[in-house]
Amino acid sequence: MRRELAVIAVGLALPLGGCTQPANETEGNTAAEAAAPAPAAPAPGTPEWKIASAESAAPAVIAGAATIMDWPADSAGQPTQLRAGTNGWTCFPTTPAATGASGDDPMCLDATAMTWAKAWMARTPPKLDKPGFAYMLMGDKGGSNTDPFATGPTADNQWVQTGPHVMVMPVNPKELDNLSTDPANGGPFVMWKGTPWAHVMFPVTPAK
Repeated sequence: MRRELAVIAVGLALPLGGCTQPANETEGNTAAEAAAPAPAAPAPGTPEWKIASAESAAPAVIAGAATIMDWPADSAGQPTQLRAGTNGWTCFPTTPAATGASGDDPMCLDATAMTWAKAWMARTPPKLDKPGFAYMLMGDKGGSNTDPFATGPTADNQWVQTGPHVMVMPVNPKELDNLSTDPANGGPFVMWKGTPWAHVMFPVTPAK
């Protein structure tokens, strides 16, 4: 609003003659703008594409100031930073197919959720002093609702595809024991119940 008022004030301060633009010049500018090509989308796999993918996981107010990390090239590697952030959140682009994940699943995590994720990747119980929060507003293409380390569907691991959602990681996973684990219940559900990595999934649109 302050910027808009400043623009109005400058316009009022201009001599009247300076506010009038010949019609043909205005039309020429409009035609030139219409003819200007739209910026090209980043090529898949480039750092710019990965940053855009990572930012799609969360609201712009969070993702725009988050640290952007890229997945390691292999299981023995470490994530690499694509952009430094300022708000304590970390976003990742969609996971590469080489990891065995389904892809199309960028995510943004706060600092506590990052602690939780590192514990999950190390297969150690997370030690949290407050709940963690994570966004996956692009959803995912599938994961087991019962096995934290499943890489594909089986007859009994309740493979489920979830649309856009928010995740909450509790300090004490046992507090979730009485909550629903049914992804089709129309609301929040617990994933990986009975494990140290149990967390709540909050769909924000109907599941895919």
